[in-house]
Amino acid sequence: MVRLLLVAAAALALTCGGTAAAKLDLATVNQAQFSAERSKGFSPVILKAQILLDRARFSPAGRRRTTRSMVA
Repeated sequence: MVRLLLVAAAALALTCGGTAAAKLDLATVNQAQFSAERSKGFSPVILKAQILLDRARFSPAGRRRTTRSMVA
């Protein structure tokens, strides 16, 4: 089991480019605009959309359960 986790972590580290993460900063994400062109790699527009959906408390699974509702 531990070996499987190590292999998965190594695969994730190899597939996630460190250079792509370096290009994302606050100004890049805030100024991101949707365009019809598809970009290779990670797009700041996707990150901006995820942030806005999270702030709107949107969940694809439906209503979010809070810890209070799980206890009651």
